[in-house]
Amino acid sequence: MRKLTLLLSLLLYVFYANAQSNTGYYNGTEGKDGDELKAALNDIISGHQVWSYSSSKTIFKLSDADPDNADNVILVYTGRSEDNGNYGTGGNYINREHVWAKSHGFNYIPPMYGDAHNLKPSDASVNQDKSNKDFDNGGTQHPEATGCYYTEYTWEARDEVKGDIARIIFYMSTRYEGENGESDLEVVDAINTSPLPEHGRLSTLLEWNLQDPPDDFEMNRNNVIYTYQRNRNPFVDDPNFAQLIWGGGIAATVAIGNVSLNPVMPVAGEAVEVKANISSTEGDISSAQVKWGLAWNELGNTVEMSVVSGDSYSGSIPGQAEGTYVYYSITATNEADDVSSSVVYVYYVPKPFTGTLISIYDIQGQQVHSPYKGQVVSTTGIITGKFEDHYYIQDGFGKWNGLFVYDAGKLQNIGDSIIVTGLIEEWYDKTEMKEISDYYFISANHDLPEPLEVMTGEVEEGHEGVVVKVKEAVCTDNNYQGNHGMWTVNDGSGILRILNTAVFEYEPTLGTPYDIKGPMNWDFDEWKIDLRYEDDVQLANDNTPPTVTSIEIITKTNIKVVFSEDVDQQTGEDAGNYSVNNDITVDAANQHALVKSQVNLTVSELIDGNYEIIIQNVADLSGNVMVPVTIPFSVGIEELFNGAEVNIYPVPVKDKINIEFTMRGPETIQLSVMNITGLAIYEQHHETQAGRNKLSLDLENMSSGPYFIRLSSSHEVFYRIIVVQ
Repeated sequence: MRKLTLLLSLLLYVFYANAQSNTGYYNGTEGKDGDELKAALNDIISGHQVWSYSSSKTIFKLSDADPDNADNVILVYTGRSEDNGNYGTGGNYINREHVWAKSHGFNYIPPMYGDAHNLKPSDASVNQDKSNKDFDNGGTQHPEATGCYYTEYTWEARDEVKGDIARIIFYMSTRYEGENGESDLEVVDAINTSPLPEHGRLSTLLEWNLQDPPDDFEMNRNNVIYTYQRNRNPFVDDPNFAQLIWGGGIAATVAIGNVSLNPVMPVAGEAVEVKANISSTEGDISSAQVKWGLAWNELGNTVEMSVVSGDSYSGSIPGQAEGTYVYYSITATNEADDVSSSVVYVYYVPKPFTGTLISIYDIQGQQVHSPYKGQVVSTTGIITGKFEDHYYIQDGFGKWNGLFVYDAGKLQNIGDSIIVTGLIEEWYDKTEMKEISDYYFISANHDLPEPLEVMTGEVEEGHEGVVVKVKEAVCTDNNYQGNHGMWTVNDGSGILRILNTAVFEYEPTLGTPYDIKGPMNWDFDEWKIDLRYEDDVQLANDNTPPTVTSIEIITKTNIKVVFSEDVDQQTGEDAGNYSVNNDITVDAANQHALVKSQVNLTVSELIDGNYEIIIQNVADLSGNVMVPVTIPFSVGIEELFNGAEVNIYPVPVKDKINIEFTMRGPETIQLSVMNITGLAIYEQHHETQAGRNKLSLDLENMSSGPYFIRLSSSHEVFYRIIVVQ
C-alpha cells in the first residue's frame, strides 16, 4: 500500500539545526596534548562536506546574523550591522574576509578557499586595508574600524572578536595538514611570511584566545557551519585545546573519554543515562559528576556518577519535555585533587510523529502535476542531495520516487532517513514540497538508492527528483561560466545539462566522456543533474573504439590522420595499419608529440587523382580497437572544386547541413553521405554552375555519429567527415 498510517507507539524523531556538538564528538582526544592532540582533532574535523565559496553568502545569513535583526549580518572588524545582501566592491559593501589570508598558502584552491569556518563578512574598504596582514597588537587606529589597529604587516582585531579570530586561525592550522592535495597550514610566531603556508603571530593569538572566550554569537556560528560542513571548530567548543597544542599546556591527569548516551534517541519524560570512561594517572578517581542545564553556558544542575565496572562511570539526567535541548559536561576529580572536565555536549528530546504518510510515489501521481497540489502532507524518504536552500528525498528505486524539498536551516545530511511535512506545489511544472511545518529525523547513514540509468536525451517526468546516472556522455559544451553554472553532455541520444552547484563544481573537458550521477532537476523548462560531490562525475569507462574524424593531405608525401580520441602510440605508429591504393606505400607513421589523436603518415609521392586509404587495428588508450575503415580522398582537387573554399556548416551538424563551394565551371556532381562503414545512406546528383554554389540537406532523421560527405564529378572527388549530434 502506498498510503501508510503510523501507530501512535512508533516514535520518529525531529532534530533541528541549532544543536551544539553531538555526544562523543571529541572522543579520542582525552589525555593528549601537543602534536598528538592536534592529530586527533584533525582526524575528527577533516574530510568535511565541501561547499563552494559562493555559498558562504547563504551561510552568513545564519552564522553571522545580527541577533537583533535577522535580515542583517555583523561585520567582523567594524561590528556594524549590515544588510545581508549588500555585497560589492569598496565602500560599505560586504566583502568575504579570509581570516587565514588566502595568499598565505592556498589562494583559490578548494577546500581551503571556501571553508566557511575561515570566512567572515567584513566591510569592503576595511577588508582592503586589512589585506593579507598577520595578526598582532599595536599600530595606528583604523579610521572606520576604530577598535582595530594596523601596521605595514600586522592587524589588531577589535577586543570583541580577538578570540574569534585566534580560534579561526587555530582551526585552519589543525584542519589542513597537507593531506589529499590540501595545503599544510601552520600557525607560527612570526609575521610577513606570505606566500608561505604560515600565519602569525602565534604568541599574540594565544593571548587573544584567553582574553576573549567564546560567547553565544560565536557558538551559534560554530553550530550553523556544522549543519553545512559537518565539522566543527574544536577551539570554540574548548579553547583550552589551543593551550594544550601550542601554549605548553600538559594533558590533565584525569582523562574523560568514550562519552555516550542511553538511549541514543531520548524519550520525553524519561531519564537519559550518560556514560563515560574516566581514568587517572595520579591515584584513583575520587568523584565524578554530570553537570547539566538548558543552555550551553548555564550548567547549574549536578548528577553524581557511579562506577559501572573498571573505569566505566554512569549518571542519569532526569527526563525532560519534548522539544528540549539538554546541555551537559562531565567533571571528574582524582585523589591528587586534579580536576578535569569534558567539552559541553548536547542532546535533543524529540517529539513523536503520529500522523499519516503519503508516499512520494503517490505525491508524484505518475503525471506532470501532483494530485496533492495545494495540500499539506507528510512523507518519508532518504535524503539524496543537500544544497543551499533545498534537498531531495527518495523512497525506493525507480521512477516517481523522488521529491524536491524547498527548505533551509535544518540539520540535513545525505543518507538521513526523515519524515517531512509541508505544502505540495508546482513550480513551473516541478513538483515540490515547501513551507515545511515539521521535520522528523529517524536515523542516519543509510545507503542511497541505486541510481536509475537514463539516456541523456530520454529524460521524462518520472525522473524528476530521482537520483539518475548517465554513462559515456561526452561533454559538448564546457562553458558553464557563461551559462549559469551549466555544462552539457550527450551520449548519442540528445543533450542533457549538468549543473555545477554551490556544493560541488566540476571543470569538464570538451569532448571527454563522463559517467555522471545525481538528482534530476526540472528548472526553467530544462532537465539537469544537480552535482552533489566529487564522486558524481567520473571519467567514463571507455568502451568505444576510436574513429577517424578527418584526413588531410599536407604535402604529396604527408597525410595527416585525426582520430576521435587519443590513440595508443604503438598501434597508432604501426605503419602496417595504414594502406593506400594505386601502389602508394606508407613508409612511416608518427604520432603528434602533444596532440595524441593525430598521426602523420609519410608516404611515397602522390600524383593528382583519386585514392582510398584503409585504416585498421588502431586502438585507443583503453585498448578499444577501431573498426576498419576505407576513406576516399583526392589530390589536385582544386582543378574543379576550389577546395579551400568549400564550407560545410553548422559544426557540429544537427538537423540540417549546408555545403557551399566554388566551381571553376559547370558540372554534374554527386552528393553522397556515407556512414562510418562506408555504406551510402544518401545519394543525389546536382547540376552546378561556375562560381558559388550551395546545397542543403535535411538530416533530421539521422542518428548521431560520424559520417562522410563526398562531392564527386566524373573524375574528381572532394571528401570531408562530419559529426551529427
